[in-house]
Amino acid sequence: MSLLIGDALEWFAENTPEKVAVVGPDGSRTYSQLWSRSCKLANAWSRLGVRKGDRVAILMTNCVKYVEVYEAAAILGVAVVPLNFRFVAREADYILDHSNAKLLIYGGSFSSLVAELKNCPQLLIVADGEAAGRNSYEELLEKESDARPLEKADPDECFYQGYTSGTTGLPKGCVNLHGRFMAQLLRLVAAYGITADDVHLIVAPIFHEAPVLFALTQLVAGGTVVLVTDGAPAAISAAIEQNKITGVFMVPTMWNALAVSGEISKADFSSLRLAISAGSPLLTHTKLALLEQLPHVALHEFYGATEFGMVTNLGPADQRRKTRSVGRPLFGMHVKLLDESGEDVPQGEVGEIYVRGPILLAEYYHNPEATAASRRGEWFTLGDMGRFDEEGYLYIVDRKKDMIISGGENIFPNDIEEVIAQHPAVMMCAVIGAPDPHWGEAVVAAVVLKPDGQLMSDELLSFCKLHLANFKVPKRIDIVPELPVSSFGKVLRREVRKTYWERQAAAV
Repeated sequence: MSLLIGDALEWFAENTPEKVAVVGPDGSRTYSQLWSRSCKLANAWSRLGVRKGDRVAILMTNCVKYVEVYEAAAILGVAVVPLNFRFVAREADYILDHSNAKLLIYGGSFSSLVAELKNCPQLLIVADGEAAGRNSYEELLEKESDARPLEKADPDECFYQGYTSGTTGLPKGCVNLHGRFMAQLLRLVAAYGITADDVHLIVAPIFHEAPVLFALTQLVAGGTVVLVTDGAPAAISAAIEQNKITGVFMVPTMWNALAVSGEISKADFSSLRLAISAGSPLLTHTKLALLEQLPHVALHEFYGATEFGMVTNLGPADQRRKTRSVGRPLFGMHVKLLDESGEDVPQGEVGEIYVRGPILLAEYYHNPEATAASRRGEWFTLGDMGRFDEEGYLYIVDRKKDMIISGGENIFPNDIEEVIAQHPAVMMCAVIGAPDPHWGEAVVAAVVLKPDGQLMSDELLSFCKLHLANFKVPKRIDIVPELPVSSFGKVLRREVRKTYWERQAAAV
């Protein structure tokens, strides 16, 4: 019988019942409390008609209840579909419809957004506050038994269905199975030496896969997770000092803000032993600042994706000697670089990155074409380009297609271009990621107006803010006389991108 996420929680609830499992803005839970409440939530879902294999959508900020939802899903054998809380209604609607979500659990602060949804599931649970005609999270739990549901999770059923933007502009649902997700957590325990004595701080939103991976990894190891919603350097430093944090995962923009803030010297970071970064490469000046300010802390960077989890890791010993490398493959993960004909490229040359391992996604949900296009036998690719050095360390030299990584968010241009193109004064546009010292990449739009078009950049920016989540809104809009196009009339984003990156040392 496979050991799954729910089984781990049950074991710690029996053996370390009074140990604090999770702390958040909405309180804390011991392992026995987390197990009891997660079972009650799973039983409540069953009574409402949710069955094993169904999808449950979540729209909340970081909180203890969010972790309870993940654990209840792990116990009952359903799949979680986390929604980015920065979404506007149009963006959330697509995912709710495509995922066939049977239930939506949302925070009270998102009531107005939920009211705008056209594809909202009939089953709704409001996690806090009151809403007429909605199921109350706490009232549901009061009525339920905390006995473990009779149905158990199937290792080969979906547990986490995160959505990644696609080059067609339509997000793709990554089907990550219960068994493979648990295998990934155990690999993280081994890779970072995580134990029951650790206290891990989660700053990034846990609708993203990486932060929830580290949260659940800590719970699988029997330690403590601390969730915060304030990513300001002062708040992060206070959380580390007050909770005696031993490990923290953050995206590069958060690490950069902390490194330049001066907060590290003001707070007590002596408990911290592990600092992990991913989402895009750490800027060199950020990395050097962290190594200088936190000499006792083991700094790691990894390369991964929702499709295949964590693939490579660059450890503390290599941070200074392997500039801009993403490290070597983790145990059990295999990486090869292929040319356009599918042949291995010689060492040192650039090829498309293919990954093989036991934690790959099963498929893109209801999208067999995208699944087939990403596979070559048992190997999977996102289209990223990379090279190996003579020691087998991987370097990412170009991003998959036109994806932008800004502040840890994966952004594809099509969704933004679709909105800009709807403005009556716009003839054509190209959205790319331009180098930015804070965000890593900043969303920039180059726009050509119609011959009679009269439009200022500020006006178009306001238009974008009405129709896009704030992290997708361009940081800059350039009105240009023309854009490079192919012989078929298609805008060549890569050529546009070159004009912004030509003086940079790296392309990503």
